[in-house]
Amino acid sequence: MFYLPSGSTTLLLLILFSVGLNLLPADAEFLSGPLNKRVFLKGEFGIGLDPVAGEFRDCLTEDTESQDSCVEYAYDGSKVHLTIYEALNETADINCTTVIWEAEDCTVDAFQDCFDLTDAYWYGGTLVRKQYWPIEGTSHDLAPYVTGNVAGVPPGYGGVLERYWVNSDGMALHVDWEVPLWVSVNASGDQLLCLRSQYRDSPYSNHQDLPLSLRYTACRGRDVRHVHDYMAAKHLPRPTAIPDERLFRHPIWSTWAQYRKNITQDLVLEFADDIVANGFANAQMEIDDKWETFYGDLDFDRQKFPDPAAMVAALAAKGFRTTLWVHTFVGLDSPAIADGLRRRLFVTDSGGRQPGLTAWWDEASAMLVDFTNDRAAEWHADRLRSLQTEYNISSFKFDAGESNWLPGCYRLSPLNRTNPSWYSTRYVETAYGVDPDVRHQEVRVGAQTQHVPIFVRMFDKDSRWGYSNGIETLIPHALNVGIIGYPFVLPDMVGGNGYVVLPDRELFVRWAQVNAFLPSVQYSIVPWQFDAEVVEITRNMTDLHESYAQKFIDLARESTVTGAPIVRPLWWIAPTDPVALTIDSEFLVGDDLLVAPVVKEGARSRDVYLPAGRWHDELRGGDVDGAQWLIDYRVELNELPYFTKIA
Repeated sequence: MFYLPSGSTTLLLLILFSVGLNLLPADAEFLSGPLNKRVFLKGEFGIGLDPVAGEFRDCLTEDTESQDSCVEYAYDGSKVHLTIYEALNETADINCTTVIWEAEDCTVDAFQDCFDLTDAYWYGGTLVRKQYWPIEGTSHDLAPYVTGNVAGVPPGYGGVLERYWVNSDGMALHVDWEVPLWVSVNASGDQLLCLRSQYRDSPYSNHQDLPLSLRYTACRGRDVRHVHDYMAAKHLPRPTAIPDERLFRHPIWSTWAQYRKNITQDLVLEFADDIVANGFANAQMEIDDKWETFYGDLDFDRQKFPDPAAMVAALAAKGFRTTLWVHTFVGLDSPAIADGLRRRLFVTDSGGRQPGLTAWWDEASAMLVDFTNDRAAEWHADRLRSLQTEYNISSFKFDAGESNWLPGCYRLSPLNRTNPSWYSTRYVETAYGVDPDVRHQEVRVGAQTQHVPIFVRMFDKDSRWGYSNGIETLIPHALNVGIIGYPFVLPDMVGGNGYVVLPDRELFVRWAQVNAFLPSVQYSIVPWQFDAEVVEITRNMTDLHESYAQKFIDLARESTVTGAPIVRPLWWIAPTDPVALTIDSEFLVGDDLLVAPVVKEGARSRDVYLPAGRWHDELRGGDVDGAQWLIDYRVELNELPYFTKIA
């Protein structure tokens, strides 16, 4: 075990290069004197570099800062530079270490450092299908860390991601965005978070033949909340505004799960009539797949929608705004293909000469609008604006946008952008530009787009109990996306998408209860397909959500100033409480509203944990002290436990 006295640059150098080249045991530790000698990093570093094959040299220069340390390591006839420097922010009481692995030429294949997950609870990163909170309960093999398809084979990482992780011991990691990053989390139960830099066999482009590098910063604070606030302010942009307030107040109604691709003008109007007749309000009507004749037409199929303008007007008379499902693809049968090819607006092969083909969930072959090309992004946006003008369409549900849909060999703009998630970034920015004033669009991807003030939708949920993309992932997903800087989280449809089976009545009700205190609600499967009791419970939950809408809006505005999420983990107000650090079936709305829904099949009671303080039981009445469990708290099917902090 090694200790770093404050200001001991030489010792810092010796310890880091020794650990970096595996000259110490696998459980070697960094400790930092300025923060009471607590463990700073623990793991395996410089994996794959052979110390026998090279030599070490001091590479400090006159330009190096006094706190920097540098070691040069020669490997197989080339040079690898390992640079480490430490900085103490005395004002913030934060200690940070930046680690930089650099290759001088292209003969170095990979850099990899791994961190031990066993000594603390970890949060952040991205979303996966089988989502746990904390994230070390997940197991994900080493894969490129880019926006992707969680339902792929093998599964990728989610469409909303950030290169940021934080743990309960007050340590946080942030990796530079241009590193060709691969990540594994507890792969095969190894209890490691591994960061690997590698161009080979990856979706990262390297058209300029740049030498490999791995650069990340690890910071230590007093506790998880302290270091998170510091890292969020430094690395996670705050939203510049908030989405349309109506989306916080009333539910979105989507045609997808209820009607699939069989949607028609008559069914849309019938759907609206049923919503009104059953006493539900709305934020907007979303017409999902398949309203076009061919994908990418961006015009109505006149066989199914003979008079779109009249339909939109009729919806408006019933109190509905109309939004449309759109995406990044143009089918080969669409007339838009010819125009896009002529203008060179599709993603091309790596040479930039031929448009690349891709497959997606609705077609085996299509082209992809290149949103990193300004001309292509504006072409797509102009076509959407034409829909708004011609038919009075209000806004859009922007689907897809993940980098996994890029062709196998692709080229984006500019060439120095090596990270394919740049495609997702530009797609979100284009989506925002189509509706920048009202802001009632939605996206399902996010990559350095925390500043964009629109709702980010969770990926499609399955209609099932449990953690395998079922109801128990709703809260972990909401918490994790908030921690990586996206406060405006839009849960997927209440009850899930019904891809394999439709939800049973109990699952639908419990799903509606979880959603009642999330920032926005979206329905497609309708409660009146069950029975009158389900309709009543669902209406009550929808009304409960509306009664707290102003709180959601106030917290949304707060996020533009502080960056704080709307939906918060219990450790947000109790960062050193060991129980609060692991709760995944409760959440906070702000700092003073705790929600504890039932997410287990058949349950009519649950244990509820309240952090320290005095809490008012809004369901049963009465006040109760926190820092304790309420064991076997009774919860009938029509009930949702929630508590307000009063002291």
